[in-house]
Amino acid sequence: MNRFRDRPRSPAGTSGPSQDSPDRVEQLWPGYLRDGYFDANGNLRVEYVSRERVEPLAQAMAGARPPLTTNQLRRFFQHCRRLESCLKSGSQTWGQVRPQVLFLDAAAQDAHGKSPKKIPGLFFDFIRRNVGAIGNQRDFLDGFLPHFEALVGFGSGYIRREGN
Repeated sequence: MNRFRDRPRSPAGTSGPSQDSPDRVEQLWPGYLRDGYFDANGNLRVEYVSRERVEPLAQAMAGARPPLTTNQLRRFFQHCRRLESCLKSGSQTWGQVRPQVLFLDAAAQDAHGKSPKKIPGLFFDFIRRNVGAIGNQRDFLDGFLPHFEALVGFGSGYIRREGN
């Protein structure tokens, strides 16, 4: 029984996580978030939901040490969905939700700082950079959430359930 047999291949083509796997999004995606989520016309930049850009991030997170698991990914994503629901239903204002968005950074720091680590450095950096890029409700709802949803979607083929 080889626990690495069914692991996805890392982006470099090796059979498992390597010591030099990226721990910063910038290593895989130069200029990441430099110009924000939206183009000059106010539209979401296509690269934040495109397979060509987001799938390599998901692959690298799945092949990192520790690998990102679906449980950890869903934990953060569901937190965001709950906040989205509060905003869209009108039960909370952006002023009330914003501290909970900022808390994502603290939760990621905690998960990455544990021994053993619960999330890879690459996912920690993803959360940290995105929380830093969210300046208002639109950034959160129309920028970050579709980008995060793309990571979850493209990651479904690479990121494993814990215990598998």
